[in-house]
Amino acid sequence: MSPLLAPWLLTLAVEVPCVAALYPGRRRAMALACALGTTATNLAMNGLLPRWLGTGAAWLVTGEAAALVLEALLYWAVSRPRDPVRALTASALANGASFAAGLLFLPPGG
Repeated sequence: MSPLLAPWLLTLAVEVPCVAALYPGRRRAMALACALGTTATNLAMNGLLPRWLGTGAAWLVTGEAAALVLEALLYWAVSRPRDPVRALTASALANGASFAAGLLFLPPGG
């Protein structure tokens, strides 16, 4: 199994419901936006950034910060009405929850 598969699946399983829950009138659209955005940021963080930055603190901080901001921008762009505070909250909640899930369920480095 690819080392990228488990983190990606866990991230989707945690983040998509979090984001959808914060947008009750747009659950499907926001779930799809989350699934697409999270796939891109997760694969970039776990597939590309380690090659460029190694796997230490720089990788972790850069990847998590980039995911937070890029996903919040996507949620803001897709949501109606557009609310930057809600978009940032959704991104922070989802990313925080998936980070915690990764600590609990994935082995170090995996």
